[in-house]
Amino acid sequence: ANISLTPPIAMWIRRRCAPTCDHDPEKGGTVTQIGPFEGARALLRGCRYATLATLAEDGGPFATLVAVSADARGCPLLLLSDLARHTANLAHDPRASLLLDGSEGAAARLAAPRLTLTGQVARLDGAVEEERRRYLARHPDAERLLGLADFRFYRMVPDAGHLVAGFGRIDAIDAQTLLVPVALARDLAAMEQGAIDHMHADHADAIDLLADHDGARIAALDADGLDLLAGPSPVRRNFAGRLDAAVQLRAAMVEVVRNA
Repeated sequence: ANISLTPPIAMWIRRRCAPTCDHDPEKGGTVTQIGPFEGARALLRGCRYATLATLAEDGGPFATLVAVSADARGCPLLLLSDLARHTANLAHDPRASLLLDGSEGAAARLAAPRLTLTGQVARLDGAVEEERRRYLARHPDAERLLGLADFRFYRMVPDAGHLVAGFGRIDAIDAQTLLVPVALARDLAAMEQGAIDHMHADHADAIDLLADHDGARIAALDADGLDLLAGPSPVRRNFAGRLDAAVQLRAAMVEVVRNA
């Protein structure tokens, strides 16, 4: 299977562009199925690289390519060098825009999905173990950068998103829709390691199926899906829709394995 995440993101959004809603009390509530907002969340979780636009001291725009991951709520995580110009720009003015491009590998790139975020980027000081784990789940080769004194983690807190899912398919999305609610992210964090340990102990074959790789492992999970490592390669598997409650996690895991 193709481990490159970006082309599957585009196909996943095109196949599942109509929003529907299913209610199942045994799953703990309503699971919202794929629509334009879920497509934006797929880009937010699945894109490993993005264009970061910052403002220089003279007010002019400056765009660079950066590696990106996401925290439990979906806020983009960046690992930036103190020596980089974009880092100096953020120290002067934290306002920024991030373009998550799902068009790589598409024959008609302008017809493929992309998401532009606007917001502010701040350096993370103090304990960053959670951010480090989630970043390395998407960029395992970045471990070597963490040993360098000038690299630090930053988080973008979006205030809005602009989704272009294809010609004439444009949606403005607020941050509340893009991001996982704080309480849900907290509830999932409390059960995340137990769920991962259970899958590794009792369902290793299912993990290998999801990653299409023997000996794969789950590096992180969130309300939108799973981050796996197939050897040195990261693999993203999204749930059918964002969880509304932590109690839905088991059913979502069963469904994503069934559909692999």
